[in-house]
Amino acid sequence: MKKILALVALLTFIAHPSFAQDNPYACDSYTDVPVNIQPRFDDPVYDFSANIAGIQSLANDPSHAVHGNHKNLTLGLTLYQPILEFHVPIKGVKFSNGLACAHVDHVEVVIGYKDVRVYIPREVPQGSCGFNEVIAHEQKHIEVNRQILGEFAPRIAERLQAYLKLNGTFREEDPDYAAKILNQKLQAILDDMAGEMVAENQRRQRLVDSPEE
Repeated sequence: MKKILALVALLTFIAHPSFAQDNPYACDSYTDVPVNIQPRFDDPVYDFSANIAGIQSLANDPSHAVHGNHKNLTLGLTLYQPILEFHVPIKGVKFSNGLACAHVDHVEVVIGYKDVRVYIPREVPQGSCGFNEVIAHEQKHIEVNRQILGEFAPRIAERLQAYLKLNGTFREEDPDYAAKILNQKLQAILDDMAGEMVAENQRRQRLVDSPEE
């Protein structure tokens, strides 16, 4: 999956007003960090202007396309732009000894596909049986994408919550560095999950294109 990654970590600190007598520099625990996963799949735009040769050329970009083959001839093609964005506000307090406690306030993730466009060649007469067959086939591909997003969204949230439950709070002299390390870890988790999602999506798309279909 070719990803568009936009990660924003916002550090907000306030001065610690008072300290507990037993441990004045203790960090509060934040074990249940809210994680909001927003699956995105844009409504498809149908394009009937390209010819078969043009669609064959577009089909040479497998990282962005799912398509149906009819006797080794690409008659339908669905193109999209994968998207993966996340937003991680981090809040914390500064102590008089120079240390700072910081915690992840929440995580917002947008994952899916934008700019979805379905190409049907102009050689196929609109309203014909062949035209309706190609449309139905491409809709099967689109439905697979939607199913995958629906299945993986809760799994991604679970993975992020499990990590943040143990690592969502930190105490450092340099909170900016700690936030950078945290961002890298969250990105690695998302990249891993995106890879799993792509593999499963490709497997199911091949089933849609199988002769049995």
